[in-house]
Amino acid sequence: MTGLLFDMPYQPKPSDPTSPLSHRDDPQTSYEAAADLKRSGKLGAQQRAVLEALRQCDGATHAELGAFMGLHWLTPARRLPELERAGHVRKGEPRICTIKQSKCCTWWIVEGGE
Repeated sequence: MTGLLFDMPYQPKPSDPTSPLSHRDDPQTSYEAAADLKRSGKLGAQQRAVLEALRQCDGATHAELGAFMGLHWLTPARRLPELERAGHVRKGEPRICTIKQSKCCTWWIVEGGE
């Protein structure tokens, strides 16, 4: 890798294109955390919980879902794009979020996307 003070060997990180829980430039600890989340079953449980919350709050933002669920907004923010790739939810028009007071995407259940 060039442009750094010291030479750093390039080490590509393993990736699973169907579920990118980590990104190419993330540290190895992110990959380990993603693997633990999958292995423990917590990933599927979080995805199901976010989907169920959205069924009750269709059109919510990630922060509104987090507040509804009693979780930090980052959990639904991470799970919603995964659910979108799986065809269960879709992004809607952005609006001012009642929690963050800033413009955020709304999320909607996809009919028949189960």
